Amino acid sequence: MSDRSPVTLPLLDRVVQQALEGDYAHVAAKRARSGSSPAPRERKVGRTAAVVVGVFGLLVATAAVQTERQASTDETSRAELVHRANDGRDRLADLQDRIADLTQETTDLQTTYDRTLEQENAVTSEVDVLRLATGYSAVTGPGVRFVIDDGEDGGESVVMARDLRQLVTGLWEVGAEAISVNGLRLTALSSITTSGTAITVNQRSLAPPYVVSAIGDTRSLQADFADTVYGQTFFAVVSRFGLQVQIDNVEALELPAGSTPVLRNALPLGAEAPTLSSPTTPTSSSGRSPEDTP
Repeated sequence: MSDRSPVTLPLLDRVVQQALEGDYAHVAAKRARSGSSPAPRERKVGRTAAVVVGVFGLLVATAAVQTERQASTDETSRAELVHRANDGRDRLADLQDRIADLTQETTDLQTTYDRTLEQENAVTSEVDVLRLATGYSAVTGPGVRFVIDDGEDGGESVVMARDLRQLVTGLWEVGAEAISVNGLRLTALSSITTSGTAITVNQRSLAPPYVVSAIGDTRSLQADFADTVYGQTFFAVVSRFGLQVQIDNVEALELPAGSTPVLRNALPLGAEAPTLSSPTTPTSSSGRSPEDTP
């Protein structure tokens, strides 16, 4: 018996090895009996390889075609996108130009509006001044009040339209800014006339006493009026015919606006005015003609 123990394989490995050796021996014996060779298997493997190569080539060709088609599609899509982008850019440029035009138009309109508004304000101020000066705007302020009434003796002691005209004209001359007679505002178109035996102002008949209110400087209005020809004539009539007159300074007179007239016969400046016939002058029962001088 040797000192070294023989090398032994594990049990499982020995079983596998013996089975494989038996299979190999059986196949070898079978091939020896039949005299066949392994060539058919090799041919089968060759055919399989050719099929695999063909399929692979077909796949490669298919992939190439699909890639070419995809490339064509991508190129078309890219061209379309570029075209749409260019169209969008052109539209944006047009819109920007339109915005610039509208902005400029808005600026021009705003400038025109501001200029028009300024002119309107100027015209409005001018109209206000004209309405005030011509009697078509209500006013208040200090002034003088004249109360004129018929004389107590009757007869010729009657206030005439010309007496009121003398008073009003004199007050205008010394700077009265607004005048009313019995609450009727005198305007640029007002008249003081006689209708029968009644005095008419702005086509409305009045009865005594007659209250003439004039807004102006209370420190000088009375004295200045008395120094005028109209004032001297007025006071001469008052003294001669015994008319009753009361004059007072008033701190705050309130005069209404005159009625806005309806112009039916007004002509443009420079046009030829129509010829008016002179009315017959009536004579009062007292013997004083409304147009007689005192």
